[in-house]
Amino acid sequence: MDRQARFEELYRAHAGAVRAYAIRRVQSNTLADDIVSDVFLVVWRRLDDVPDRPVPWLLSVARRALANRRRSERRAAALSDRLANVRRPVDASPETGDRLLDALASLPEPDRELLMLVAWEGLESSEIAELLGVRPGTVAVRLHRARRRLAAALARQGSMFTRPQEALHDR
Repeated sequence: MDRQARFEELYRAHAGAVRAYAIRRVQSNTLADDIVSDVFLVVWRRLDDVPDRPVPWLLSVARRALANRRRSERRAAALSDRLANVRRPVDASPETGDRLLDALASLPEPDRELLMLVAWEGLESSEIAELLGVRPGTVAVRLHRARRRLAAALARQGSMFTRPQEALHDR
């Protein structure tokens, strides 16, 4: 039997069981359908790994897909909370974000990557070190230099971010 025929057979025979498993855990038809899609994407990629009795294997893939979704939702909620608690400067405008993005874009790629891993991904130096395969001390030095270069780029623009203490005292 060719790959596509085997995949279609597995889907016809077991998608209902996977969907029922997912819906009992999420109580949402839409999310259950997303989980079924995630599971059968894994099936397509790992078709040769699917055992003769596929239901337990499929449900374990569904279980991991649900766990991944929950982790993603927690990270998104934590990021939303962090962003909600960020104090915007009094004179912040849409141009402020544009200036920051322009300054970030002017940096070399390694600097941008480091700054984004910290600011947008919420990683700590030890996690970045593991990701990059370097020592945490190396990350700390590189991060310090990247922040200095970002501050210099913002200063060249005359951005208010270069003097945050003055912004706080101008109130």
